[in-house]
Amino acid sequence: MAIIKCPECGHEISDKAPFCPSCGVAIAGKVVECPKCGKVYFSELSECPQCHYKRPVADKTPIVENDNAVNTQETEKTTEVEIMEPKEVNEPKKVNNEQPVGANNPEEANDENLKTPRNSSRNNKIIIGAVVAIVAVVIGIGCYFYYSIQSDKELQAYNYAMASNDPQVLQSYLDQYSDAPEAHLDSIQSHLDLIKKTQQDWTNVMISNSKSALEDYIAQHPDSPYKAIAIHKIDSIDWQTAQQQNTVEALELYIEQHSDGEHVEDANQMINSLNSKTIQPEERLMVNSIYGGFLKSLGDKDEEALTSFVNPLLTNFLGKTNATRSDVVTFMHKIFKSDVKSMASNSLGDYTINKKNVGANQYEYSVAFSAIQTIVGQDDNATEVRYKITSTLNNEGRISDFNMIRLAE
Repeated sequence: MAIIKCPECGHEISDKAPFCPSCGVAIAGKVVECPKCGKVYFSELSECPQCHYKRPVADKTPIVENDNAVNTQETEKTTEVEIMEPKEVNEPKKVNNEQPVGANNPEEANDENLKTPRNSSRNNKIIIGAVVAIVAVVIGIGCYFYYSIQSDKELQAYNYAMASNDPQVLQSYLDQYSDAPEAHLDSIQSHLDLIKKTQQDWTNVMISNSKSALEDYIAQHPDSPYKAIAIHKIDSIDWQTAQQQNTVEALELYIEQHSDGEHVEDANQMINSLNSKTIQPEERLMVNSIYGGFLKSLGDKDEEALTSFVNPLLTNFLGKTNATRSDVVTFMHKIFKSDVKSMASNSLGDYTINKKNVGANQYEYSVAFSAIQTIVGQDDNATEVRYKITSTLNNEGRISDFNMIRLAE
C-alpha cells in the first residue's frame, strides 16, 4: 500500500482506497502513476496530464490490480500445470471421469488452497478501508457541523452580552464560554468592568443626592442607563428650589434651565399667579408716575395734563359717581380760592398696591397712599395739609376711581 494524492482534489489517500474520502472519486483500480514525472492520474487517460508522457498500450494496467485480474493470472497458472501433467496410457476405467482438482497433483492442490484465503483477505481489507474512510468522512462532517453550531451559539451569546447592561448576563457569558476567542473575552470583561464602575459611581451619587454630583455623573457617563434618572432628579431639585423661593425670577430661572422639564407648565401657572398678586418694580414705578403727574398737574392748574391721567368716565370721584373729566377740572378750579397764591401737592411715596387680574396679562390696581398739599396765600404764608388718598387704576393705566380724606393735624 502506498500514499498517493487524489488526482481530482489532491487529498492524500491510500492507493488501496476504493474512493477518495474528500471528493468521493473512485481510486482503487482507476489510477496509474507516470513513470516519468511520478504524477498520479486516471488510468482512462492515454497520457500524463503533467508531462504528457504517453504510456504504451500494454502499460495501462492500474496501480491497484482488481480481483478479476489476479484470479485470471492464477487460473492461467493452474491451466499451465494441468497441460504439463503427463497422461497415463493405461488409466483404469472409473465411474466418474472428473477428478477433484489436485487429486493426483499435490502441488495443484496447494495452489488452490492458498488462492482463496489470499483473495478473501484482500477483499476484507478493501471493505475495511472503505468503512474506515466513510466513518472518517461522517465524523469529519459531524465535527464540522458541531463546531459550526457551537461557534454560532457563542457569537449570538457574545452579541447579546455586548448589547446588555446587566452584569449577570455578561458574567454568564464569561462562565459559559471560557474557551471563546480571546478578543471576545476581553471585550466582555471590559464591558463588565465599565458597568460595575458605572453602578458604583451611581450608588455614590444617590447617597450624596447633590445636584453637582448628578451633573458630574452625567458628564462622566453620558451613555449610562441611569442618565434619565439623573436628569429627572436634577429637574426635581431645581423645581423644589423654585417653589421654596416662590418668586417670578426663580420660576423663570427654572424654565430657562429646563425648557422641556417636567414642571414647566406648573412654573408658568405660578408665574401668572404671582404676577397677578405681586407688584413688580416696574409696576410700582408706573403707579408713582401716574399719581405724581396727577397731583402736579392739579397744582399747576394744567387742565389738559390733569384730564390725561383720568378715565373719561370715573365710577367715583370724591363721592360723585359716574364723574367725567369735566368734574375733575371743576374740582381743580374750586380749590384755588381767591386768597390762594399757589398750591403744590406731592405724594409721600407710601404706596400700598393691590393687584387684580382682569384679563390675559391685564391688571387693575387698587392704590392707597399719603399726600401733602402746600398752599401759599396772598400774604405768602404757607399752609400744609395732609391727605389719605385711595384710588383705582384700570388696565389702561388711567384713574377710574379717586377719593381723598383730609387727615387731622
